[in-house]
Amino acid sequence: MSLFRRTSEPTLVDEAVLVIDQHALPYRSPDWYGHANYHVRVFRPENVRKPIVIMGDLANDPIASITNKCPEVTAIVADLVLGRPGVHPSRLEDHARWVTYFPAATFGESFTEVHDFGVVPGYEPQLVTNRYRHLRREDAEELVGGSLRTWQRHHYTVAKLQRRGVRVMRVHSSGQGPL
Repeated sequence: MSLFRRTSEPTLVDEAVLVIDQHALPYRSPDWYGHANYHVRVFRPENVRKPIVIMGDLANDPIASITNKCPEVTAIVADLVLGRPGVHPSRLEDHARWVTYFPAATFGESFTEVHDFGVVPGYEPQLVTNRYRHLRREDAEELVGGSLRTWQRHHYTVAKLQRRGVRVMRVHSSGQGPL
């Protein structure tokens, strides 16, 4: 644990908004409709073997919280953002460290490292479980190698990120990837 807060900018190597059609997610409630929206930031601090990926729900996300869909979204991120198509779910940790983020809102912001992706036998498509541990902001900043931007929930939308220049990738069920 560091006693001093980092003030340097971390090395951000990629940033995107994923707009995932509900039909691209293998397991979903029949009541879901529309798209799930996630903000993805990829950091590559010095002297680390694999990137740090931070994924968060957006304020205008109508369905599929990252908490419930983390394994499926992580596989899509590995394919489209990290350039690792076809990664077996049990091998996701080989390619990145995965962190979920919830922006400041009623309950405050939170960071959670997701790990130990395990495939549950007997399900097709594959059903994946995972374990997680909560991180303090200082722990997350230590992982990425610098100070992280604080988001207010109402500023954390597809349109507002797109206006900042963040690219939007639309993921459809046909497996076409971004359009």
